[in-house]
Formats: sequence, C-alpha cells, structure tokens
Amino acid sequence: MNRSLIKISGEAISGVEGKFDFEAISTICQNIKNVASEGIGVSLVVGGGNIIRGRDFKNSVNFSRKTADAAGMLATVINGIILRDSLRLNGLESEIVSTLRIPFGIKHNDSFTIADLINKNRIIIFCGGVGLPYFSTDTISIVAAFMSNCNMILKATKADGIYDKDPNIYKDAKRIPELTYQEAIDRDLKIMDKTAFALAEQKRLPIHILCKRTELFP
Repeated sequence: MNRSLIKISGEAISGVEGKFDFEAISTICQNIKNVASEGIGVSLVVGGGNIIRGRDFKNSVNFSRKTADAAGMLATVINGIILRDSLRLNGLESEIVSTLRIPFGIKHNDSFTIADLINKNRIIIFCGGVGLPYFSTDTISIVAAFMSNCNMILKATKADGIYDKDPNIYKDAKRIPELTYQEAIDRDLKIMDKTAFALAEQKRLPIHILCKRTELFP
C-alpha cells in the first residue's frame, strides 16, 4: 500500500446545527498524520452533507437537480478549505484541487497538477466533484483514487460498520463483515452508490468502511 484515498463524509466532521466539530476534525487530522508517518501517500475526498446535501436541497425547496448539485459541490469546497488548514496546523503539507475555478489557493484539478503534488508528497484534497451535476462524492472518490494512483479507499462515516439495513431504524439489523462489489450492488446497500461500486470493481480497488472514531493506524 503506497497511496490511499480517504473519503470523509460531511457528517463525520459535523457539529451542532450542521456546522463543524473541530474536535472530530482534529482527530481525523491526527489519524491522517499517523497514516502519512507510515510512508503512505494520502488523497482525500470530503462530502458536503454537514452544510448541504444536493439531493436534500432539491427535495426540500424543489430546485432543479443541477442547482442542488451545484450547492453541494460548493459545500465540499468549504469543507476542503477547513480540512486543508487543519492539516497544515498539524504539520502536514496539503493542497486542494478542484474542477471548479476558485481562488483562495485552490489548484485546478488536472493530471499534471496531481502528478506534481504526488511527486512533492503532498496530501491532495479533491473538492468540487467533476464540476458537473449528477455525480455523487462516492463516485468522485473512485475517480480521484484512479487519478492519484491510490490502491485502497478508506471511507470514514458516523456508522460503525456495514449493516443489511439501517441499524438506527431496525433493531434486528445485522452487521456484515465483508462483501463483494456485486453483493453490495445487488443488495442495494447504501454504503456507497452503485456507480462507485461498479467503477471500483473495474480495478478491484478495495474499500474499507470506518466509523469516525476508528483509529486508521492504532
């Protein structure tokens, strides 16, 4: 394992009223520092659910999918800025890349920029999706992993594992220790979307699910 992509949900860094839990962010940064200290390169994709989810925004105010997804993409940039500066405060050189043209020291997401950041051993934070609607951050995580030569994905969420149904609703939900991409698709498990699983399967990219309190490297 020489480079891994860590997918962090917006909920994993959320605090009161959907803002930011800086204690959780600090813990995440320390875990990333542990990973980097093992000589493993790190790429990150962060969701925007603590600020706004595109699909929830669309459902609640009846905006178009394009408008809702645009709001969601910008939310990931806000979270990326918070994570970038938090990582730097922990002594980790990190840069944001985005397909959206945004100032504030955010680099454009292209293969040459990414190759340069990998050569400089920077932590790369992918934000803004692909700059187009209809793509989830799960799908973008797989694409970002391909672009930055990652050979593993770690998805950090509030969940403490994979279940056959929502454990917050169903008391008889059963935990699933391991499953294939196709099993996840066939059972319609909501860990990641089906497009993400299909893309990961193309290169047999392993996906590990972690709750936000899990130590990446104890």
